Amino acid sequence: MRHAFPIVVALMLAPLGVASSQTVQPKRGDRIRITSAPNSLDNQVARVLRVRSDTLFLQVVPAETLVVALAGVTRLEVNTASYTGRGVAIGALVGLYVGALKGFTGGDEKEPDNGWFNKEQKGLFQTVGSTVAGMVVGAVVGSSIDRWTSVPLGEAKATPSLQMSRRGARFGVAVRF
Repeated sequence: MRHAFPIVVALMLAPLGVASSQTVQPKRGDRIRITSAPNSLDNQVARVLRVRSDTLFLQVVPAETLVVALAGVTRLEVNTASYTGRGVAIGALVGLYVGALKGFTGGDEKEPDNGWFNKEQKGLFQTVGSTVAGMVVGAVVGSSIDRWTSVPLGEAKATPSLQMSRRGARFGVAVRF
């Protein structure tokens, strides 16, 4: 019975440790959105070149590198997902369907049209063309949709620990800011 209280407390605080381990941190190559008053950045999109414990090295525009102290950052988000691939796939399927529907139901002529292509060849070309066009449109639309995940700045992170021995139980919480 004397072990019940530390076990109950550990189980209650366990989600804090899980939540703290799921935070997103910026790393080299990530796209971020940053707000930092000392650097005059307001929701600026940049690419991370290097990360130190207290400093971010960013590529703001293709020719400009910026060093930002984390102490001056008021908001930081990391791009965690882009839907370019999904947009290409959906665009390809829609283009394939539309092209096949238009190409293979577009007339009953048995003779080549103007001496160049017959009905099956025209249907194939229209299907391929519509599929490629759908892929391009899907890539453009998918790349414009991003998911941004906020990075916690200066928040406390608790990690509970429980050690059992013959004499009893020892419970501890490590807090990191």
